[in-house]
Amino acid sequence: MNVATQTTPEAFRFLIVDDSRAIQAIIRRVVESCGYPAVDIRVAINGEAALDMISGFNPHLIITDWHMPKMGGLELLQTLRQLGQANIKVGLVTTETSPTMLEEARRNGAVFVINKPFKDTELISHVRHIVPVDGSAPIEDKVEEAPAPGLVITEECKKLIQSLMNGIPFRLLEQEPLVVHALTSQNLIGLYGGRSKPVTAIAVLDMNAVCILGGGGSKQPPAAVRQAMQQGQATEGMVKHASQFMQNAGALLRLEAESDPVPLSRTSIVPQGFQKLNELLVKNGGRADFRISVPGYGDGRFSFLAV
Repeated sequence: MNVATQTTPEAFRFLIVDDSRAIQAIIRRVVESCGYPAVDIRVAINGEAALDMISGFNPHLIITDWHMPKMGGLELLQTLRQLGQANIKVGLVTTETSPTMLEEARRNGAVFVINKPFKDTELISHVRHIVPVDGSAPIEDKVEEAPAPGLVITEECKKLIQSLMNGIPFRLLEQEPLVVHALTSQNLIGLYGGRSKPVTAIAVLDMNAVCILGGGGSKQPPAAVRQAMQQGQATEGMVKHASQFMQNAGALLRLEAESDPVPLSRTSIVPQGFQKLNELLVKNGGRADFRISVPGYGDGRFSFLAV
């Protein structure tokens, strides 16, 4: 049974799928605070009800829970792909924390996964990135451009890490764009200089990634790496080897204005609220975002951003 809906063409359309009325209200409030000139927000109590609404509503973004009766968020995501509707963007807000399950959601096309309880600012960052605020112009009138190629090829980055990790097994996964509130309290950034301008790109490693890459590069035992991650404080040796990774990654960066590999000019430890970094995470000339996972260590995140 299809649910009849009347769509407001010029509005930014969101479908919230959650069996909790309270969570529906919270997400609605967050979406309404994103600054869109007009929004049309619908709700469904599970994935089955959401499917009945989608064809008549055509949402720009579905924000769904994972665990719901009849049909959960992952099954909704998979069903949309099976129906040939992979163009519909779906983000998950969930209590699910299993790394295997979260990876399954991303493989099936989830544009973001946020854990409950979440900060409003975290969800706002993701929503505005997926559905950009652009004044009153309707999204349908935009000419869609082909996505720019990634700033770093995943396989090349994986090979670089393999050369630095001294045989330690790891997984490298492409990740949804890194946002400010997903950073650790302290982070390592590297600035790349080029012929076109003094700073042409940056790398940012959260402290977990610094500890993982630096710990692997300096042959630290897993217990020492875990302790450094828990304390949010990498050792001098870890920072040194993480910086070496940044330096070597300069040869992987694909920058239009640079024909040669760009050298790493300097590195710095900066806080989460470092203004220039925050700005580049939102607006940049291209990016590549990764998650590295090492058994016995944990997970870390790092990104490359064109300036």
